[in-house]
Amino acid sequence: SRAQGSSSKGLGAVFAPPRPWWAFARMAMQVVKQSTFSTNSQQLGHQNAIVPNDAVNMLDEEWALRLVDSTMATRVHLTRPPDNDNELIKVAALYGPPGILAVMRARHEYHWFVTLCFRAIECCLAKGPHGGRLPVLNYCNPVEFSTQMLEIEMIDDIFVLMKEYLHLKEVVRSGLAILEILVIDDLDWRDEVARKGGVALICSVAKQWRHSPNLMCQVMSCISYLAAEDYIEVMFCQHEALGHIAYILSAEQYTNNVELVTRACLALLNLTVCEPHIEELLEKNFVMQILHIFDRHSADLHLVVILCGLLVNFSVKQEARDMLAEGGIFPRVAQAMRMDLGNAVLQVACLKALVNYSMDPGHYELMEQEDIPSLIGQAMVEHSDDSAVQKYGNYCYGHHASCPIL
Repeated sequence: SRAQGSSSKGLGAVFAPPRPWWAFARMAMQVVKQSTFSTNSQQLGHQNAIVPNDAVNMLDEEWALRLVDSTMATRVHLTRPPDNDNELIKVAALYGPPGILAVMRARHEYHWFVTLCFRAIECCLAKGPHGGRLPVLNYCNPVEFSTQMLEIEMIDDIFVLMKEYLHLKEVVRSGLAILEILVIDDLDWRDEVARKGGVALICSVAKQWRHSPNLMCQVMSCISYLAAEDYIEVMFCQHEALGHIAYILSAEQYTNNVELVTRACLALLNLTVCEPHIEELLEKNFVMQILHIFDRHSADLHLVVILCGLLVNFSVKQEARDMLAEGGIFPRVAQAMRMDLGNAVLQVACLKALVNYSMDPGHYELMEQEDIPSLIGQAMVEHSDDSAVQKYGNYCYGHHASCPIL
């Protein structure tokens, strides 16, 4: 027998007219009535939900003709309830990963049910105070929940379902949200995600949903955190992650999306530590795009700091240095330094971006035309007690023979 919810047809299948929507609503209500949960975390028992029979019986064609717009919210809440009405959050919070995993496996053929399970896991992993909105989350420790997920290798089921429903935006969104929380500052989870095929899955999402800015923001964040590990950086580039990022930063429809551009630049920052990856970007003629981003977002302090980091990574290649110097890197860096002379983080980022250029007489002459040596001196005086400013300022003045930036 074929599982409910499948849309594929076997050989010789008869193509019947589509079923009316209220037939599916009736089926969903029956599923709710038959769905079971147990108070025992080790085994799922039977506890019937109460659904009035009148609510099922009224779903006929005559009633459908009397449909009014006010019922839309009711029908949407059946599969997309707010967190306060999502009973699966209680299951996850009270019975932990084993409980919500058992429930998810039992109804995995329904994509809306998988979405609710993913949302429940996401809520239980979220750190910080939950306030009075969802009191049940006070019984759930996010760190312990994450650790237990790791112990039972729950990420396998999450990845399988994300692949199965890769074409459904809401499932993908919830899955990426779980991944982002897990890998944000946990080395064990970064290793687990990479080992279980998470890199290939994230790149598949980027390929299929490249026209969705919200999902791409999540993808870029996941890449940023994971690529902080050198071996995962290599894995991402093997799955063409650089191409996906280059598309985001070059596409006209995303030029004014500051959030997406910032996350993409941060992901690129962690993907350009290895020189071969810089060479790949040179082959894609992408390096000059960084200067265009500089021009569009020159007033965004946080993004400028990230862009200076990218210039540092690019500057290890002579070809990239020559290209950027000719394209006008020095006026842009000088403008960034003048943006806030009192900001030590900004000044260090700019000084790092200039170090490798200061060793070339031709490039240093271009720096002098923009009065950059004077700006370096001002920064060193302004931040006389900041060791990083003094260190890279001295590098720029040539007081050391080499600069181990990376």
